[in-house]
Amino acid sequence: VCDQKTNRNKKDNHGIRPLPNLETKFVAADTLIGLPISDQDLFIGSLIAPIEKEIEDSYHGHFTIQRRDQKLALQKKIKALRLKLAETLAGSLGTLNSAKANHLAEWDPFDPQTTADFFDPHWMFGRSLKDGFDIVIGNPPYIQIQKFPAAQKAKWEAQKFATYAAMADIYCIFYERGAKFLRTDGHLCYITSNKWMRAGYGEQLRDFLASKVNTTAVLDFGMAQNFGAATTYTCVTSFAKQPSAHRTLSCYASDTAAAMSEPAEYFTRNAVPLTALNGGPWVVLPKERYAIKAQVEGQGVPLEKWNIQINYGIKTGLNDAFYLTQEQRETFIAEDPSCEEFIVPLMRGRYIERYASNWDKTWMIFIPWHFPLEDDKSVSGGSLKAEQAFKAQQPVLYRHLAKYKSELSARNKAETGIRYEWYALQRWAADYHREFRKPKIIYPNMTKYLPFYFDRDDNFFGNQKCFIITSEAESLPSLIAVLNSSVFRCCFRDSFPELMGNTYELSKIFFEKIPIKKPTAAEVCLFERVVPLIQFAKAEAGASPGAAAFLEDLIDACVMESYFREHMAERDLLFHDTVAPHLAAYAPEASAAQQRDFLTHLHQTLNAPGHPIRNRLLRLTADSPDLLAVIKQEGKV
Repeated sequence: VCDQKTNRNKKDNHGIRPLPNLETKFVAADTLIGLPISDQDLFIGSLIAPIEKEIEDSYHGHFTIQRRDQKLALQKKIKALRLKLAETLAGSLGTLNSAKANHLAEWDPFDPQTTADFFDPHWMFGRSLKDGFDIVIGNPPYIQIQKFPAAQKAKWEAQKFATYAAMADIYCIFYERGAKFLRTDGHLCYITSNKWMRAGYGEQLRDFLASKVNTTAVLDFGMAQNFGAATTYTCVTSFAKQPSAHRTLSCYASDTAAAMSEPAEYFTRNAVPLTALNGGPWVVLPKERYAIKAQVEGQGVPLEKWNIQINYGIKTGLNDAFYLTQEQRETFIAEDPSCEEFIVPLMRGRYIERYASNWDKTWMIFIPWHFPLEDDKSVSGGSLKAEQAFKAQQPVLYRHLAKYKSELSARNKAETGIRYEWYALQRWAADYHREFRKPKIIYPNMTKYLPFYFDRDDNFFGNQKCFIITSEAESLPSLIAVLNSSVFRCCFRDSFPELMGNTYELSKIFFEKIPIKKPTAAEVCLFERVVPLIQFAKAEAGASPGAAAFLEDLIDACVMESYFREHMAERDLLFHDTVAPHLAAYAPEASAAQQRDFLTHLHQTLNAPGHPIRNRLLRLTADSPDLLAVIKQEGKV
């Protein structure tokens, strides 16, 4: 339009050419559904090729035609050719596919009020697109697949999408479908939700993008809201239909305004290459954090290869029946002291803090699935006998649980009375419940702050909102020191799926992939003293003011030294060797008064003006602006 030259001397529209006819260049269709007849059966060469060519030639003529009567005549001709095509197909394909052939031929590119319930570039645009498009761009819809009716989901399943997952979002299969529409070396670029990069449902899509195409670029906007009232967490992803080069330039938009204003320039300036992408979570970080994460990961061992056990908290199936208040517990025990054995302290995820617990005094009735008969075979088919024994041995708890018998019996009808009784907690591995009575790290499954608490002797049982880590061989205090550190938050918080409200999902499938550096013997000795001490400082109301915060900063610095000792030695920022002698006399088993005295003396000594520990803590970020300062800033709570 802009290139047209006006000539007032010409009567025919002042010399300006009319716009072309674009009807055959735009198609409204369900692009997730392909042809109902296979390509091999449909494009059968000599029979339909002449008709197909005549239709395509008519399309080209229609594009530039100017007179309305000629345009309508050509449209009528095209419709007639399509009917002829349907008849030819029906005769060639037989009765079975004749209805499908007619359905294809009935599609009318000139009707702007209808959409096609299928899409195929070759069929709709002609032979020039039989190998696909050069470019596919789009902003697919963001809707969870589970929200669609069963009939619609069945249609997608019939398309055999490799990226389809029942819990996925519909935009995932649009990536795969877009790839199918590309010719070799063609390019796709989508803006979609970024949840696929870390969510469990995105595993198939991540594997597809990592191995089936050449994903060249990902620009992640993180939690930024770029589209006004619409709540979207977006990314821009580009790939070529080529074998994967296993090198994807990635960029995290730390400066959202700059990234939105000049995305190409921002991406070029800030992108870093990712070379080991697969079906696991994709973590896109700012340049500085990416470099730090690479150093930290290179020293670590995935937690799944540690000698630890990670277990989910207990799912009762009916919390109202099994959860008790402090008052209820005291009443039950007063009536029958034997109840105490089966009432355990319950820690819920929301009450876990960093090196501390804010327990709300909730208790849980813990009736193991085999109670009161240890022989599992005798329980099967012996429900009445088991129930009578439980009622006789624990009449108070039986009376309480009997109020919920109908609801408890309905928890899992396939197992109730067979694998466990209505009054018992659901069956797990035989020794699962014993893990809760061991020293353990306990942490919430969904959290903003990534807090970890070392339960040394509280024997908390966790609910389904918690995970626990136990080990007979590894040093849990050393592990929790890393997990609670700014190093961990800086490097690994984005390895977990982000949920609404800036929370992270710390499920085992993601957590066990995190590589953590194994501690040295000296580090084990140090952390096994200082971790119980900080937890005492946080729990003890009469502890030295500021001691807990000082110790937390000190532990954080010690974790940094575990990973960056050479860097810190060059700047006179080492802590381990200076701190260890001061902790040698600490005994976590000592009385509260003795621990309080030790804590006060330690805090006053190490935090005194002029003490090298205090001075190094004060200089930590100033003397290392490009490393330790970045870790403290990016890893802050």
